[in-house]
Amino acid sequence: MTSLAVGLLCLGLPLAALTVGIVLAVRASQRAKEQRRASMATYAAQREWRFSPHALALESRFRGDPFGRGSSRTARNSVEGTYEGRHFVAFDYSYISRSGERTQTHSFSVIAMHLGSLSGPVPQLQVSPQTSLGRFFSGLFGTDLIIGHQGFDDAFHVRADSPELARDVLHPGMVALLADLRDRAWRLQDDSLLMFRSGSHSPAEIERVLWSMKAILDQVPEHVWARLGRRR
Repeated sequence: MTSLAVGLLCLGLPLAALTVGIVLAVRASQRAKEQRRASMATYAAQREWRFSPHALALESRFRGDPFGRGSSRTARNSVEGTYEGRHFVAFDYSYISRSGERTQTHSFSVIAMHLGSLSGPVPQLQVSPQTSLGRFFSGLFGTDLIIGHQGFDDAFHVRADSPELARDVLHPGMVALLADLRDRAWRLQDDSLLMFRSGSHSPAEIERVLWSMKAILDQVPEHVWARLGRRR
């Protein structure tokens, strides 16, 4: 075997190994996605919820971060149903951003719970943890708000269209509840409460987040609901 042939062989083996590694990684990723999809479908069926791998129109259903950013906005793997009397939908949301030649995919777990029959849209109120996730949800609406509770103000960033509504909602009982809910940003918006985190949720995580969302809504004072025109 000539030195040239040996050189080509030495060059070809690492390339072949790299190609095989890439193929195996892609297959493993696809298999994990299929297994998660099957797990979510089973989980939803057990609770009489509806699962769909294609969440049509949800990518444009809501306003504000992370929606409306980038390109190739996509909603997938929706789970829809009723939890403790409130309609909800959970889904994977992603979009692509480009900076020069660099392309990045941003993925989020989104869960939205309907607020019920109100006389009109709710002024936006967003509470996000003081983390990289929270800094992403900086908000382009309303004003920044300091509640006056140092521990809460140090841990969360609040932005609101209506400071009066925000102060009524973020009373001491709500502040105490939120101390244990620092892994997600949430927003009251129009007719829904939305919760977000980076990445994707597991099937069982959906129910834990729904519990948190209902706990938040249960802490909203009755006089606030009355002002918003809730119909019983």
